[in-house]
Amino acid sequence: MRKVNLTLIGLLALPLAACDQPAGTGLLGYVEADYIYAAPVSGGRIAEVAVKRGDQVREGDTLFTLDPTEETAKRDGAAAALAEAKAKLADLQTGERPEELAIIQAQLDAAKASLTLSVPRIQRRQQMVKQNIVGVEDVDSAQAAVLEDRGHIAEYAARLAAAKLPGRAEQINAAAQAVAVAQAELAAAQWALDQRAVAAPAAGRIEDVYFRTGEQANAGAPVLQLLPPANLKLRLYVPEPEVGRYKIGEKLSVACDGCAASQTATISFIATAAEYTPPVIYSRESRAKLVYLIEARPDDASQPWHPGQPVEAQPIAATASGQ
Repeated sequence: MRKVNLTLIGLLALPLAACDQPAGTGLLGYVEADYIYAAPVSGGRIAEVAVKRGDQVREGDTLFTLDPTEETAKRDGAAAALAEAKAKLADLQTGERPEELAIIQAQLDAAKASLTLSVPRIQRRQQMVKQNIVGVEDVDSAQAAVLEDRGHIAEYAARLAAAKLPGRAEQINAAAQAVAVAQAELAAAQWALDQRAVAAPAAGRIEDVYFRTGEQANAGAPVLQLLPPANLKLRLYVPEPEVGRYKIGEKLSVACDGCAASQTATISFIATAAEYTPPVIYSRESRAKLVYLIEARPDDASQPWHPGQPVEAQPIAATASGQ
């Protein structure tokens, strides 16, 4: 003789009994959950799992962290690159350093001093030519020296003025763009580092943990399962002839094994397409009948609803009229 699954019989006891009631007495269904699967943005070795199955967490609590060594190095490198880009921009905006300006000034002063000697040298050479002491070539040489000194003075004066100016507008603009790029790269590196610690997106209960400290987690692979109370819903089925009685926003009275009295839920969804009765709520009366899916959100999230738990619901107005 084959063994009978007693657990399955016990699970189906409530809906089977309820389905045996006359049509129209209520909606049969079960509790369902929209789980949140916390996963890392990028893969890596798990450094710590901060929670365990059954823990209650608040929004923002750290769930697990990955090894941040590589991301920390990239963040530090991006910070150094930003500092370098800022230094180059500041250098272009302030002109040459004082020491470089001093060198050019000294060259200008030397050229001026040389000119003060070259001018009287011409006069002396001209006198000596008249006295036939030197030739005309010596006068030409002295005049060339004066021209050379004046050329040096003009050159060094221009270099000194240019050295005091900031860099060209194009250079400064390019350096400013380099700073912006470095800032963006630093922000991206910091974001990647922050993602190594995964926080709870909402308050809820840890339903399962799939990885442990030291294991390798892949990008997008869930590390744990989180169930916020707001993500619970009731999946109910109404016979096709009665679907018009229900509207989104309508309140339902809900009953289930172990539930507190006077539980209510609000209809949030009504399917537009019919389907056959799910096997979990088959009975002699409802088997193979067309039904419509109705989803309702429990009004009391603190009630310990259990996913998969059978429930029965009916409009509050119908409950009140039956009392």
